[in-house]
Amino acid sequence: MLEKAIRAAEAVIYYASGAIMFSLTGVILYAVVARYFFNAAPAWSDEVPRVLFLWGTYIGIALAARRGKSLRVTFLLERLPPLGRLCLEMLMHVSIFVMLAFLLWYNVPVIELGRQTRMLATQWSDAIRFWPLSVGCVLIGLYQIRLVLKSVQEYRGR
Repeated sequence: MLEKAIRAAEAVIYYASGAIMFSLTGVILYAVVARYFFNAAPAWSDEVPRVLFLWGTYIGIALAARRGKSLRVTFLLERLPPLGRLCLEMLMHVSIFVMLAFLLWYNVPVIELGRQTRMLATQWSDAIRFWPLSVGCVLIGLYQIRLVLKSVQEYRGR
């Protein structure tokens, strides 16, 4: 049951990411056509793509973390004995958790400040530009936990 819920949530995240990228393309295309062919650029043509780009970026980073596609150099890892490899991988995981915790901790006050102001053209809360970082950090953290468990399983399997 839990596995089905996890797969459903991942499918929602995956398709939401695709929808955001598709929307970003459409919004930018509309703004460019309106500006250069009709000389009537929409007032929101700067704000909406920026917000969509931020959301798409952080959700995309989380999806890359889910697949274990983050940038890392495996030259040293592949040459270590299993216990040494596990220790180094755990150090890398802990450093990622620390970084995510710092990002979340310092982003919360920024979100609070953003709630007090509005974007000029859309009148959306400025906080919508800062939420993607926190959402992305939470998703990356959840996927990172899965990678930790996978590292331990691989070590036990050797």
